[in-house]
Amino acid sequence: MYLILDIARGIAALSVFLYHIKATLENSMPVLAKIAQFGSLGVPLFFVISGYVITASAEAVIRRKRSSNSFLKRRFLRIYPPFWVSILVVVTIPYIIAAVSSFKSGIYLLPHPRYIELTSADWTQLATLTKIFMAENTDLEGQFNQVNSVYWTLAIEFQFYLCVYVALVFRKYFHLIMILITIISLLLIVFPQQLNNGLFIHFWPMFAMGFFLYYVIESGLTLEKLFVCNSRFIAPTVVVLLMGLIVFLAYLGELKQVLDSIFPSSSLGFALISSCLLWFAAPLETVLEGAKNGRNLIFGYLIKMGAFLGVISYSLYLLHGKIVELPAMLARQIIPIDSALYPILMIGGTIALCSVFYIFIEKRFMSAKQKIIYHAAFTSASSKHL
Repeated sequence: MYLILDIARGIAALSVFLYHIKATLENSMPVLAKIAQFGSLGVPLFFVISGYVITASAEAVIRRKRSSNSFLKRRFLRIYPPFWVSILVVVTIPYIIAAVSSFKSGIYLLPHPRYIELTSADWTQLATLTKIFMAENTDLEGQFNQVNSVYWTLAIEFQFYLCVYVALVFRKYFHLIMILITIISLLLIVFPQQLNNGLFIHFWPMFAMGFFLYYVIESGLTLEKLFVCNSRFIAPTVVVLLMGLIVFLAYLGELKQVLDSIFPSSSLGFALISSCLLWFAAPLETVLEGAKNGRNLIFGYLIKMGAFLGVISYSLYLLHGKIVELPAMLARQIIPIDSALYPILMIGGTIALCSVFYIFIEKRFMSAKQKIIYHAAFTSASSKHL
């Protein structure tokens, strides 16, 4: 299941990336630009995947009788240190761009980035991710825009971890606590209350979908078993058709409109559909593992590329919106911005730079087991982890 999750992570990270550069794609890749306008739905997909992976990790803590503190420590190291280093990278980018530009013009113009206006209290709130509670409306990105808008999701994510940590402290009631939080989050959809917009509870239903998905998959229940059918083509057919429908609606510009008409929100709807897709795709894990190093080199390469994007997805997510300016600046010196090669160089250059960040920064804060798991994304070895 974890190869599929890596590929899903890669798709989610790439979707958010394309969403943030959709204006650049409009002239050179108009079809991709139409689809990319819905790339922000990669965030609900991230929350679902997180729900699955964190539940698997929590169950391992319970099964192996580890301390709840060990769980929180691992989650803290995965989120905060790379996040802090990413802040350092982000704040230096305007100065790097100004320095590179000065070689061409001969004049160094001191940049005036928006984050200069932040106070010491703002920086403290940003570094601790508590700035999300300062939002007076639903624009949570706005609390982090002066540095990096994507940071808001990390604040929500870590609140998820804290809830799971509390449930692990009282592990005898772990499942009950998780279900009660889910019920409360669903009741708040039906009966909205005036709660702080930065609270995790507003986003918990998406995380909970991953929580329940874990137990469904662990139970061995598949689409074929549900409908009492032995055909091995049902799951892949449904996955392909459903993904095709999503892309088609995105191309028509109606994806969010359709989701909003069926579900309480497009985010919740996409999270539910993503959960179903991951469930349907679960039996294909061994097929993908075999194809990854099979005779079809093109298909194998695409699987490896998807897994690779999944491995570096956190680094890519943290930095793409700001670091993309560096390869874009270089690409503009080589080719016209309306050329299809221009966004390809932008995207490729950004992925390359984020890969460097992953290797030298993010990877250092992974557990030894996680490193082995992620290494398996590029080898023929299959692995079960957490």
